[in-house]
Amino acid sequence: MNPDAPQSKFNIAASSHWRDGSSLPGIQLTWLLALLPAIAAGMFYFGFAGLRVVALAVVASVVAEMVWNALVPNRDFASNYSCVTFGVLLAFLLPVGASWWLVVIGSVLTVIIGKKLYGGWGAYPVHPVALGYAVLAVSWPSRLDYTESLVGQAWSVTMVEPMRLVKTLGASAQVDFNLVDLFLGRQVGGVGNALVLWLLLGGLFLMLVREIPWQIPAGGILGVVACAALLGLVAADRSVGPVFHLLAGSTVLMIFFLAPEHTTSPVNPWPMFLYGLLMGTLLVLIRTFSVHVDGAIFAVLLTNFCSPLLDRITPSVVGREVQDVA
Repeated sequence: MNPDAPQSKFNIAASSHWRDGSSLPGIQLTWLLALLPAIAAGMFYFGFAGLRVVALAVVASVVAEMVWNALVPNRDFASNYSCVTFGVLLAFLLPVGASWWLVVIGSVLTVIIGKKLYGGWGAYPVHPVALGYAVLAVSWPSRLDYTESLVGQAWSVTMVEPMRLVKTLGASAQVDFNLVDLFLGRQVGGVGNALVLWLLLGGLFLMLVREIPWQIPAGGILGVVACAALLGLVAADRSVGPVFHLLAGSTVLMIFFLAPEHTTSPVNPWPMFLYGLLMGTLLVLIRTFSVHVDGAIFAVLLTNFCSPLLDRITPSVVGREVQDVA
């Protein structure tokens, strides 16, 4: 080794981290505050039936967490409110008339299988709500029929899921739906997954308070728009337009509340954007070419598995110093 050559030294001094005093309960309460507009809209549209599903999912999630903590002591306490957030998100995906046992089983799957078995909040590889709902969808698909649950709803709109009708009639089905109605949440869906305007308000609030990064929603929206536009050129008979994809079904819930979940999403800026881009693209592809009506949950699960690989795209290393040692 040439003693006259410059040598690299790795600086291990403490970084100038910014401590903002946030806590896990505080984070979850912020998310719950962002979900309040959609909860209120769900109560307005569906009345007691919608409130019943949300309340039952939250109570079942909290009880499941407390029972597990009593049997298996750990530091992921119910007092951090993550089980409450997951309960609300799961309820949003369920039909208005969901049976009580379906809500309870989904809540237990979400909390125990999706979260606790992996070590609690911060340790699971995929979103617990997506996992819990996916098991329900595979096990009891007929019990998750949104159209059947809203039979008798006094709305002057097409009373069938937008993407379900597209599956049946192709791209021509989009003329049966008014985009303003879709935006206001006047469409067949679950308790809260299709309340677009109200979910959008909550998602923008999370971005404004910097609770979620802008890169993931931006990537998700771009993925949906770009993939839908491309399919409109190569498969125009079966693909609907980008705006229809954004307003129909669980798209907004996925982009602003499921995709940016802290544990399962990347931590670096470019991986965040690519993560959202991939999820939005998968959503459109699953809706267009698979047997699944919506596909948001499966897009979330598949992209969650890609998160560790995307996070290998890291920024340039800083902290290396070159010192002339004469």
